[in-house]
Amino acid sequence: MRLMLVMGVDENGLGPRLGPLVATSLTLETPSYERSSLCARGLRLGLTDSKETGGFGKMGFAESVALGLLARTRAPKLPRSADELLECLFPDVRERLRPRCPDAGTAAQCWGVDLRLPLFGGDPGYGAELIDRLIGRSKLRVLDVQSRLACAGLLNERLGHGKNKLDVDLELFEELIELGRDHHGAPLLVVCGMIGGIRDYPSRLGRFSRTHLRTLRGRRGQRRYAIDGLGELRFEVDADARHLPVALASIVGKYVRELCMRRIGEFYQQSIPTLQLASGYHDPVTTRFIEATAPRRRRLRIAIDCFRRKA
Repeated sequence: MRLMLVMGVDENGLGPRLGPLVATSLTLETPSYERSSLCARGLRLGLTDSKETGGFGKMGFAESVALGLLARTRAPKLPRSADELLECLFPDVRERLRPRCPDAGTAAQCWGVDLRLPLFGGDPGYGAELIDRLIGRSKLRVLDVQSRLACAGLLNERLGHGKNKLDVDLELFEELIELGRDHHGAPLLVVCGMIGGIRDYPSRLGRFSRTHLRTLRGRRGQRRYAIDGLGELRFEVDADARHLPVALASIVGKYVRELCMRRIGEFYQQSIPTLQLASGYHDPVTTRFIEATAPRRRRLRIAIDCFRRKA
C-alpha cells in the first residue's frame, strides 16, 4: 500500500511587538488522511491548537508535547538546552540569524542566555507517551518537525525593503514546504494556516512557479492549489483546529517562541532582577517591559530595530 505524506504548517508570533515570528512544519506518513477522525483522536488527548494548549505562563503541556515529538523523530538524543533545541529544529539558525546582529551587545540580547530544558515543567516522557497513544496500532508515523524563525531585526529589515510580515511569513512557509518535499518526496498534501489577509497566494509565491500551479475548487475559508512536483497545497482558516498536523506544528512553534522570549527576558533580568517577564504581545506587561528595559538598552547601545518590531 502506498502511504500518504501530509504536512501541516503554521506560524506563531505574527502580530507581537517583541520577539520572533516562528513558522513550523510537521510531516506525517499515513495510509490515508482521515482528517476528522485524526482530529478527534488528538482532541481526546488534549492535542489541539496552541491557543488552547499553551499560552504565556502555561507552557508545561506544550513543552511535553514538543519534546515528546522530538523524542519520537530525533531519538535517542533529546535537546537539553534552548540552543540545542533551536539547532535541532533549525540546523543553521545561528549562522543565518546571528550575523544580522549589528554588534555583540545587541547579539547578547537574543543569544547571550541559554536555558536548560525542560524549562516550564514539561515531561518529555509524558509527551512521547501521548504521541504513542495517538498512533496506537495504526500505521501513522510522525516523520519530521522543522521550524524557521524571523527575528525582529530581519522583519524590520524586510519592511525597509517593501516587504511586510505576511510576505516574510509566506517565505518561511515556502522554505519549510520545499524542505519537506526534498526530504520526503512527493506527492505531499500540505495544509497551512491562512496567512493574515492573503487570499491570492499564486501571485505571492516565490519558490513555486505559477506556470506549474493550478487553482482547485475549495470550500469557504480555504484556498487549494495543485503544484507540479509537490502535490496539493492548501491554506485554511482555523487550520490548527481542523487538522492535527497543523495543531501539532502550532504547539511546537508556540514553545519555540516562548523559549526565545524567555531568553530575552532573562537577559534583562540579569541587570533588572525585579523585571516581570513579558509575552511580547500587545498587553500592559509588555508595555512595562519595554519601558523598564529602555535605560539598559541605551547603556548597551542595543539596536532598537533588533528589539522592537516596527509593524
